[in-house]
Amino acid sequence: MKSEWCALSLAVICGIAQAQPGGYPTADADLCRTTTNNPDLAIRHCTIAIESRKANNEMLAKLHVLRGVEWAAKGDYERAIADHTTALKLDAKTNDANYFRAVAWSHKGEFERAIADFDIAAKLKPDDPVVYHARAIELAVKGDYARAIADFDRTLQLDPKTRGVHFARGRTLFYMSDFARAANDLQTAFKAQPNIYTALWLFLARKRGGAVDADERLERETRGIRAGWPAPLIALFMGRTDVNSVIVSATTGDPSRRREMRCEADYYVAQSYIIKGERPRAQALLQEVQRSCAKNLLEYEAATAELRRVQ
Repeated sequence: MKSEWCALSLAVICGIAQAQPGGYPTADADLCRTTTNNPDLAIRHCTIAIESRKANNEMLAKLHVLRGVEWAAKGDYERAIADHTTALKLDAKTNDANYFRAVAWSHKGEFERAIADFDIAAKLKPDDPVVYHARAIELAVKGDYARAIADFDRTLQLDPKTRGVHFARGRTLFYMSDFARAANDLQTAFKAQPNIYTALWLFLARKRGGAVDADERLERETRGIRAGWPAPLIALFMGRTDVNSVIVSATTGDPSRRREMRCEADYYVAQSYIIKGERPRAQALLQEVQRSCAKNLLEYEAATAELRRVQ
């Protein structure tokens, strides 16, 4: 399952796009900030605007930030980082340059650098819940759970309606083996937006916490949403299929999606082994997730945390 970065970044992008209407010096500069649904076109307009030399340093910095966002949308995080770095050289307090560079560092697995940039972003925008939410995710990946929980709490203090916080905080509490509190957060997340992945995590928190009705509640809560992937994982936990069938189910779709599904399968199958007390088999699968899966997948984060707990 993909991490929360898409939703978090979109919130910040919208803020950039709506900022300073009419303040851009050329038509290309204006299009640079308004064509975020077409990265190639946006990059072209941003580049023309940057090279036109009709903007001052403050505006040039903003254009580099916008182009960096578009490079990241294409998965070119090196160019994204380069643009955000240029923006900061032009104007050290450029809104959101540190935030978006942090996101790019995160996608590259450079978690320490991401946290450092989020620290600066938090100082520049101390009342922005998105920044605290984003930093909390990185801190959780790093294993700094106490700071992560503090940032999630701060996010909810600033905006109790921030999407995704209860799911992310619930996972972090799960990593801390605080399964009861994790289940409470995950149940809140599931009630707000029923989702099969949230249901999986809620089941795991209940099961690992010793809830005797975990299986029954998984059956009831997923009855209307068990279709396609990752429904075979639900069937596995309910004892209706086996591991081999789950692996076969994870081999459909385009190659990129198949790789992601296999990572998900390996992580959740490992959890099924942990529940059965088969720790060596679980550890081998968790190590495979950590070795071969993209670092922006929740399952990479979760496998790293589980291995940290075992060790």
